[in-house]
Order: sequence, then structure tokens, then C-alpha cells
Amino acid sequence: MRLDTTKPRAVFEKLGDQLRSNRLWPLVLVLLVAIVAVPIALSKSANRTPVASAPSVAPPPGATSLPALNVQSKPGRSRLPGHGRDPFSQRGSGQSTTASTTTTSGSGSTTTAGGTSSGGSGSSGAPTASTGGASAAPTSTPTSPPSITSNKKPTPAPAGLASNQAYRVTLAITNPSGGLDTIDSLERLSVLPSDGQPLLVELGVLKGGHRVLFAVQPGTQVNGPGTCTPGAIDCEVLSLGQDQTEGISLRSANGPVSIGLFAVTGIGAENYSSAAAAGRARRAESSAGRRVLDASTLDALSLFRYDPSVGAVVDLRTLTAGDK
Repeated sequence: MRLDTTKPRAVFEKLGDQLRSNRLWPLVLVLLVAIVAVPIALSKSANRTPVASAPSVAPPPGATSLPALNVQSKPGRSRLPGHGRDPFSQRGSGQSTTASTTTTSGSGSTTTAGGTSSGGSGSSGAPTASTGGASAAPTSTPTSPPSITSNKKPTPAPAGLASNQAYRVTLAITNPSGGLDTIDSLERLSVLPSDGQPLLVELGVLKGGHRVLFAVQPGTQVNGPGTCTPGAIDCEVLSLGQDQTEGISLRSANGPVSIGLFAVTGIGAENYSSAAAAGRARRAESSAGRRVLDASTLDALSLFRYDPSVGAVVDLRTLTAGDK
């Protein structure tokens, strides 16, 4: 099949005649040149123009990159002026202070920097401290109260009783007016300083005849040379020897409130007409003190038992297989 090319040719010939007659053929020529030249020029300029590199952006504060660390294998030296100080040592002392308390099992004795005493730790509020082998009392420890017995030498007490004897305890205690009251024969389980204010209960003479025991009621604080069970901070049973003045205070939110001073002025043996009469004297006790002890919750009381057969309080911690 042959294509008929006469009609398209006629159309182009007619278009060329019109362009010549209207003198438009230069414009057509310029357009043709531009159609060919412009793409070529654009392609060359695109090849010659360098691609702009993207500017570097600093990572935000929360980026995963980490700063470089400079690790020193050797310890650096401090440039702080002055001398170093041990934070565990007391101020004003060049040596560290260590509290020293040694308890001998089976005897109930406690050794502190100030000496050895039987029955527990001292009642002055805290154990004494030892610094470099020398005895030194902590600044928080209250001082012992002044003696109310003129520091007289006590009469030696009998270590044991005969069948017709009972212990006799004499005591001195200050009164609210500032005077001194004396009790010539203190009944066992008497309350101190009075029945209306039962802060202490006298438990009796400790076996051996050298000390008197007192139950310290909750809220009561004692201060002096006596020894405490289980300890000075939580004193429940106070052991006091002759001519040892002890202070009595009540604990409060603003500190201890002083009540008075007391001291055992004598421990002796009183003779009776018969063993039966002595037995009745050994079993005698104050009803006021009995009521206080029956309502007491002091755990340390279980460590001590009054034995009428010996007329004294037995420390159960010192019992051996041969003791009754």
C-alpha cells in the first residue's frame, strides 16, 4: 500500500508561501535554532555546575555521641590547703576515739575505761571512751552528782546471813524543799521517792551483801556511779553500793527533769530472836512496791530473783550447777 504524500507536501508548500509573503521566515528560523541550541546549552551548564555539599550540623544535646573521657591511671594530688582530719575522731583530738566496753560472761561484770563494776554498765548515760590507752569520758556523758553522804567510808557488810539474821538497809534521799531525809530501815520493795511518785522500787540486797538493787521504772533516768542492766541508755535494774550518790530524773521532750538525789548509807545484818522471826523479816515487803512490780514490763527483772532462804537477791546469770 503506497502512502499519499501529495497532501502533506501541499500543506507545507502553502505554509512556506505564506511565510515568504508575510516575511515571517526569519522568525521561524530563529525558533528552530533556539529549539535545537537551548537543550544543548542547558546540558553543558548542568555538567559544569558543582553540586553544593550539605552543611554539617552539630548534634543536638540528646545525641548518642559522648564526649571524650580523659582517664588517669595514677591518683592525682589534692591542692587543698591544711591538714587532713579523720571524720570518725572527736574534734580537738589528734587521735581517733573508740568506745571500749568488755563484759565478762557468767559474772555480770562490766569493764569500762573507768574500772570494773558488777551488774551492768555505768548509769551515767553512755559507756566511757578510751583514747590511745588513756581513759577519757565522752563530752555527752553527764557528770556524777555530788555526794550527799560526805563521802564517808561505809561499814563492811556481811557476805552472808545466819539463820536468825536479815539484811537491814539504810538510805538517804533529798526532799523537794532541799533537805535530806533518812530511812533507818528500808522495807524491801519500798518505792522512791514516794508512794505517789514510784520511779524506783528497792528489790533488796544483792547476794554477797555489798550492793542494793533498784527497779527503774519506764521514763525514769538515773545518773551516777551505779551500774545498770541491761545498759546505761535503757537502765532497768540499778545496782548501787554504799556511799554512792545517784541522781533521779524524768525524761521529757525538753530534756531530763531533775527529781532528787539518793544514796545507800549502810548495809548491815539485824539479829532476831529466832530463825522464824528472821524468816518473817526476810519475807516482809511493801504493798505499794508489789503493785508496781506486778504491773511492770521490765525484761531485766527476770534476771534477778529474791530468795528468802538467803535473804538476798540472786543474780541468775552467775548461778552454777552447784547453786540452789
